[in-house]
Amino acid sequence: MNELEIKKKLIRSFIENSPESIFGAEVTFQFGARRADVVLYEHETLTAYEIKGAGDSMARLNYQVESYVKFFDYCYIVCEPSNLAAVRVSVPRSVGIVLVTESGIKYIRKSNLFKRLDKLSLASVLSIQMLKSLIKVKIRSKSKFDLCQQASKQCSLEELKLASRESFLKRYKSASILMKKEASNELHSEDILTITKLASTHLKRRF
Repeated sequence: MNELEIKKKLIRSFIENSPESIFGAEVTFQFGARRADVVLYEHETLTAYEIKGAGDSMARLNYQVESYVKFFDYCYIVCEPSNLAAVRVSVPRSVGIVLVTESGIKYIRKSNLFKRLDKLSLASVLSIQMLKSLIKVKIRSKSKFDLCQQASKQCSLEELKLASRESFLKRYKSASILMKKEASNELHSEDILTITKLASTHLKRRF
């Protein structure tokens, strides 16, 4: 299966098993330098899903996981039967594993809850307006990086975590609701595009 087919199966499982969940695809974080294939918001937590199809390399997987556990509450590697063994030996046991087959998906190993998140990474997804509202001691710099650094110094981990989750909801909630309304039993490529880097202001219902 290619990445798009795996995304369809994964998101279909979210819709069936967690109807109130919010999800996004190709979700950027760490100032846009990192991107998670699929992200699920549920019960005030964010879960990252990194897809590794049968032909994908495992060379960068550890590096990807290191960045995920600094930002997300949970992290899963999504793989196929042919590369399940390679995934098992490539990631720590704290990271979950999801197996995808033609018949559906199966959670092979649960992810730990990652609590030692990185404040700068959390702040990186916030808008300049939101950062300014969080900073109590104002600074002159208009650089987003400087604002993120200041927010990291002044705000608690919990404040930045909540703000980053709020930012995700603001961007993907409308898209997720729209996709659920329009999705048939079989998801299509257009359905996945609805939750891929689209702000709610750009969405229109198809008639």
